[in-house]
Amino acid sequence: MPMQIFSELKYLLFPTRCFGCRELGYSICSQCRQQWNPHLYQSRITNLAIYSSIPYSPIAKNILLAAKEQSVKSADQLVRSALKASLQELFQRHPSCALVPIPSGASANRRRGRDFVNETANSVAKDFGVAVLPLLEHRRVIRDQSNLNIVDRRENLAMALSIKPSFHRIYSGESVVILDDLVTTGATISEANRALTRGGFKVQAAATACVALRRLE
Repeated sequence: MPMQIFSELKYLLFPTRCFGCRELGYSICSQCRQQWNPHLYQSRITNLAIYSSIPYSPIAKNILLAAKEQSVKSADQLVRSALKASLQELFQRHPSCALVPIPSGASANRRRGRDFVNETANSVAKDFGVAVLPLLEHRRVIRDQSNLNIVDRRENLAMALSIKPSFHRIYSGESVVILDDLVTTGATISEANRALTRGGFKVQAAATACVALRRLE
């Protein structure tokens, strides 16, 4: 009984609202769900294919922020389901590849209390029976990318990632897939591809939950 009262009180004080339109009742309403309906979107950066399942939109932005910055479980589940849809198609062409998550900066991890992409990678990897290799690390501090254009993003990330020495000795030569929550200009995935390829890894493709279609045109 006390738990039921607590649950009802929590709902009254913090009612569930749609991530998109803020309507009461569901974390994502039926209308907004139409914009979070996984379909395959394949883009390409130079010679690397990127598999995504959700076009980036204001609704997608709200869901990603709720997952990454607020650790909202229902948002986490939506991001993971989108990544699973992307990987489902990818693994038909590149089976049994290990997942390499894009690392977040140390300050972002401290603020969030977790490494969001790495945690998400470990969750979805279980469904496919593949390994997660957190191979990448930041060599230097980078600026916040959100307000940078495509040229500035590439300059900001140039030579910013490297392979962790301990992982390099053990796993060099493995076939891998780069994993991130969102691809906009492709600068982050491009830098990860450079670092992994230079380190002797065979990068087969990349997968994201969301893709900013216009930024990749």
